[in-house]
Amino acid sequence: MEKDLIIGAFRGYNYNQIKPWIESINQCGFTGDKVLIGLSTTKETIQKIADAGFTAINGGNEPPKMMFHMERFLHINNYLSQHWQDYRYVVTTDVRDVIFQTNPSVFMSNIMKPGLDISMIASSEAIQIKNESWNRDNIIKCFGHYFYNQIQDCDVLNVGTLAGKSEYIKDLCAALYQLSINRADWVADQAAYNVMMRWSQYMRKTYIASLSDGWTCNLHVTNKPDQYAEFGPYLLEPRPTFENGVVLNRTKDPFCIVHQYDRVPEMKKYFEEKYEVNDTLTFRTDV
Repeated sequence: MEKDLIIGAFRGYNYNQIKPWIESINQCGFTGDKVLIGLSTTKETIQKIADAGFTAINGGNEPPKMMFHMERFLHINNYLSQHWQDYRYVVTTDVRDVIFQTNPSVFMSNIMKPGLDISMIASSEAIQIKNESWNRDNIIKCFGHYFYNQIQDCDVLNVGTLAGKSEYIKDLCAALYQLSINRADWVADQAAYNVMMRWSQYMRKTYIASLSDGWTCNLHVTNKPDQYAEFGPYLLEPRPTFENGVVLNRTKDPFCIVHQYDRVPEMKKYFEEKYEVNDTLTFRTDV
């Protein structure tokens, strides 16, 4: 079994808001299955997703259980619980602010080779938790100083891009959903992810991809112009560069996945023009 899957979920978006995600996947060389779950959206949007070559799942209009960036893990787990045996590797990402530049199957195949005890890939934000105020405060608020003190020197890991063997991503989504419920902050998924990924059963199975690996760049910390002064002194690696429409790491290799491109005005303008986004995307904290 060599088939891979890219899967996402959203609530309340129109097709224009997810178009860069969809079209970049179609253009990056990925040959596996593509699934997108839409809730509280229109029939027209669902049809356009299907017309783009995705399995489009209408999740209905049920009331939100929580903020959708956390609720999404339940919907993705539900799909994978029924289909995980059909896939080798699974990638699930945010869908509003992510584009793919290269085929993720190539990177995953190189990292999770047969015989290696690696089952998941996490993406570093290239800064320690203690030096990034939002993540630091979020973890303390949701899980307390005891758990924060155990991980404060670790890299921030971004929950917006998850990848790995299908059964592991299935169970990771279930765990993230459960650990995000009834926390003190409304974005508990990021805090939960950073706490749990340092537990030994996850840590020993996970490859933490740095910027130099060219897997994922999370641009809010590294490249958001108005936060250069705040985060710049604490970055663990050189920030990504943007050349001829491609986001590159320090060795001039393109990142497979670009996350939070809308935080960088030059990139936002370029990619919205490239993918013919027809109206201005407003910033949202949903997926």
